[in-house]
Amino acid sequence: MSAPTVDKLRALSGGFDPRNGAMVHRGLDLSNPTETTAEEIEAFKGHYAAQFGSALEGLDWWFDKNTEILKRYRLYCSLTLRVQPAVTGGGTLGFYALNGYERGVKYVIQSFQQDGISKAQMMEIVGLAFVHAGPRGMQCIARALDGWEFIESPNPPARFPDGWAPDVEAFRSGLDFSTPELLAGEFEKIQAWYQNLIGEVPGHVMFLGKHRPYLLKTHRARMENMLYHLPKQMWPSYMLYYHVMTRCREGIRENILLGKAWGISKSDTLDVIGNALVYGQMEAATMVEDVAGDIFDGWSE
Repeated sequence: MSAPTVDKLRALSGGFDPRNGAMVHRGLDLSNPTETTAEEIEAFKGHYAAQFGSALEGLDWWFDKNTEILKRYRLYCSLTLRVQPAVTGGGTLGFYALNGYERGVKYVIQSFQQDGISKAQMMEIVGLAFVHAGPRGMQCIARALDGWEFIESPNPPARFPDGWAPDVEAFRSGLDFSTPELLAGEFEKIQAWYQNLIGEVPGHVMFLGKHRPYLLKTHRARMENMLYHLPKQMWPSYMLYYHVMTRCREGIRENILLGKAWGISKSDTLDVIGNALVYGQMEAATMVEDVAGDIFDGWSE
């Protein structure tokens, strides 16, 4: 599948910038939600055909039923997108995989590929998805990507936010992974890693360390040995996206704090949360306020 030109995709989105009065996005004039022309419909379908190779029938369905609902949805979604494009988050992959949505998996992978993600980076993104998707989700990913040709070294390469860079050593807590047994002093090392980095120790560390230390250590083995090609910030960014999207409050605070400690800006963090709210919706926003509102209130850019 060939990627569309940047100019073509920009034309279909009309230089979307509501603050400057440009309200055309993916071919739809979002300034006028109660009326839709045949040209808008053609342009909207053309966007998906250009970027993803096929129409998205679930959205096209609204053209014959109630286009206003679709337009107001697209305005909501469009305002969750970053003003300056850069690769962040990506938790949709695990969500789609776990729910068996093969087209969605292809959609996400295609988007990453168009953003310049290399094959090595893509494998690590799939690894991030695998953390929550498990065997069921990987079965969906395997089916969706059967015959897929990954790009080894895209040109241009992916652009990440300023300051984002690979740093696998940042994950290291000093554990001996030659054995799955949590050795003497290692529980304390894991606690110290969190305490020194984010200022608190998550509940899962204490619970598993006391009751199922093998699970704690093998989780850390995955976490500490996964991201060699992606920036370290992709771990908390991805995990935050997934937890907000699935309304799982337990992971929200931990990953906001981890991302902040590793230099993810307040604006980029809010972009990840906003984009995840396309699925998480208002219930998830309430969760963010409940578990991390204090972090944002005291966080200056």
